[in-house]
Amino acid sequence: MDTNYFDAVVCGPDLAGLIAAALLSRRGQRVLLCGHDRQPATFQAGPYTLAREPGLLPPPDAEPVARVMRELGYAQVIRRRAPALQPGLQIIFPEHRIGFGSDPEAISADLRREFPSEWTALEETLARLRNSSAVLDPLLGSDITLPPEGFWERRDVGRIQSQLPPLDADWLAALPPYHPMRAGLAALAALSSGFSPGDVSAMTQARAFDGARRGVFRLGGGAELRALFTDKIEAFSGEVRERLIPQDLVWKRGNVTALRARPRGETIGLGRLIWSGSAASLLSLCGDAAPRRLRETAAAIRPACFRYTLCLLLRPEALPEGMGARVLSVRDPSKPILEDNAIRITVGPAPPRQPNRIPVWVECLVPAGAAESLGYLAVVRARVREEILRLLPFSDRHLWVMASPHDGLAPELGLETMGEKPATLDPVPPTPMAPALSCDLPRVLGIGGAPLATGISNIYLVNAENLPGLGREGDFVSAWGVARLIAQPGHRPGARRREILIEDS
Repeated sequence: MDTNYFDAVVCGPDLAGLIAAALLSRRGQRVLLCGHDRQPATFQAGPYTLAREPGLLPPPDAEPVARVMRELGYAQVIRRRAPALQPGLQIIFPEHRIGFGSDPEAISADLRREFPSEWTALEETLARLRNSSAVLDPLLGSDITLPPEGFWERRDVGRIQSQLPPLDADWLAALPPYHPMRAGLAALAALSSGFSPGDVSAMTQARAFDGARRGVFRLGGGAELRALFTDKIEAFSGEVRERLIPQDLVWKRGNVTALRARPRGETIGLGRLIWSGSAASLLSLCGDAAPRRLRETAAAIRPACFRYTLCLLLRPEALPEGMGARVLSVRDPSKPILEDNAIRITVGPAPPRQPNRIPVWVECLVPAGAAESLGYLAVVRARVREEILRLLPFSDRHLWVMASPHDGLAPELGLETMGEKPATLDPVPPTPMAPALSCDLPRVLGIGGAPLATGISNIYLVNAENLPGLGREGDFVSAWGVARLIAQPGHRPGARRREILIEDS
């Protein structure tokens, strides 16, 4: 017998599921969110609590983000708490440094200064990327489900694709074959999207560049970002359950009617299940009852790389003058954009009560085949640390702590901090890294991956595998799509019932 019943149960750690749960709660659905705490948003590094990842949101003027924030009542709140970063990105090569922001004149000035003989070709290339990205804006802001399902949706997507250059063409053809900007744009796309470097498409590069140019929101960290949506779930008709682990599904006539969960073995009745983990994990939960479509989806998507993150707390003096809040460094454009050769640095805001402790995240990609070895990750950490010292020469003097949630090593304290804290700290228990995917499914517009549909009528797959080419923006598109399928915007069953009662009286 069911111990409780929910219109929708959202299960999994991906941000897309949190957003979908918040939207459905806002629309009057009774929602349960569980399994979101499998990947804690923070970890303990000795006496310090560090965020696993930066709390970044896509450009504020992007409609996929703006419509979610409007519906949840966050539009003005976010603009006050997390103003868009400008310049949106700085790309650093061995001999060049370029800033990209919303001012085209500033970009042109940087291009002329750094590449005086090639700046016209660069401007032509970047304009092509901007224009191609803009073609996608109406589609991403529409109610079309992506990846598309039915005939009419595929037709509408096909019309958009006909306005773009061929997806298999070289959109950077105006640049010489070994120009540094080719490596810079490829690294930006790989570190901003959910695809591995070998799977990045021209549209993924265009969208990543356009998003970086327009600027992003910056919150304090992943915990603050997730709290935006969990707070809204609980404020409306939803419920958030910590440490609830799915164990089994209850089936009736080909549909799932309930979810059995640990640790208490309770059975939770549901109308729909939104799975916000990987397709492979849903396949494991379904077991022999999994339909063919879900099996094919899970087999077609796999990690090719993983995102390794090194987290730091620095004093303000560690940051060089003129350094932006988002920096992409490519040390050798002729080498693969892996490990310490291509790193992304994100500088977070200092807490109001601790203005001398600035959080910094340094990210890079590591091959999936080697990522399971903690010894290999220890080598990657040492190399990334050397690269940090090259880019931030005074970081060792002004370091509070450096640690990673992935490599199982102990936190490292700064030279001035060691006298204040214990010299030896316990290792940080390793947790899984975020995957960078390789996908054999048809890639709609070069950005798509797994469909929302699973082959089971009341189970949806809503996660980072749906639209890997869009990165975090794809989470908002997927969440809006599944929320629209279940409950249209403005759909408030409780409010409607209250109106009928008032009229009858």
